[in-house]
Amino acid sequence: MPRGAVRETGRKTAGASLIWSLILLAAPFLSFSPGVALPWGVGAALLMGVFPAVLVSYLQRRNDLRRLPPSSLPPAVLGAAALAFMFQRIILWLQGPLTLSAAVFALLAAAVVLLIANTFTSWSWLDLTLGAGAVILGTTAALLLPGLTGTAAGILLAAVLAAFLAVRLRQGNLSGRLAAAAAGAVAGGGVFLWLLSYAQ
Repeated sequence: MPRGAVRETGRKTAGASLIWSLILLAAPFLSFSPGVALPWGVGAALLMGVFPAVLVSYLQRRNDLRRLPPSSLPPAVLGAAALAFMFQRIILWLQGPLTLSAAVFALLAAAVVLLIANTFTSWSWLDLTLGAGAVILGTTAALLLPGLTGTAAGILLAAVLAAFLAVRLRQGNLSGRLAAAAAGAVAGGGVFLWLLSYAQ
């Protein structure tokens, strides 16, 4: 892969990883008090958000990614999904925050959608993440903060992610990017909202 393409892929992976890290960091606060929620959130964000992206970036620099088995999922997403399955077991075993479990299932749902879609097309993980993130982070902010403050923060977060998507739409492939973002909102965001109704 040309060096410029590697850098562009790295930027997209970093953007999606940041959004999922924020989702995973914030989700436990919907279940637990801040002192208990923080270790869960930091651990989940580092394990599923930061670690796969850093590892893939390291492997790309060493040109070792060719040794991985072929998949329609980007390597960072494949790693995050595998770690998500293991983390779900930890949450159940330690009776962790079910709202974090909802966020992890949202990540898995978005990854499954990408896995299926990319057998026919070439959606971007970042576009799916922007759609899912607008729903999940907007809802999380609205629930965490009281009254109008929470509503305003939720709308602001969703609007910021929508603005990033709008910038990406100008780069071409309008229908593909919109379809990916919509699928992310429905799959990732929908699964989160559905499980959240049972988790709180």
